[in-house]
Amino acid sequence: MNDYSDLMLVDKNSGKIKDLEDALNGVEVTYAHWLNKRENIHTGEKPDKLGNYFRYFYTDKGIQFYVKDNLPQEIKNACWSAYKNIFGQ
Repeated sequence: MNDYSDLMLVDKNSGKIKDLEDALNGVEVTYAHWLNKRENIHTGEKPDKLGNYFRYFYTDKGIQFYVKDNLPQEIKNACWSAYKNIFGQ
């Protein structure tokens, strides 16, 4: 298994991870009307959280970002836009 700790530290130390999390929190606020209608798949409580619909992880090529297909396209686009604005990928 590869050690990606150096990549993670670079992103963490540069503030990019925090910037991404802040941007995605903004997406969650913007689309709260959709999330408020949904149950959290982990707790069964309302509202749902945007964090249940995306993941980021590291590979030998850097950070990878994944958004689940069951989000409305508009919210998916906002998540991808936040990621691309910060990581430029």
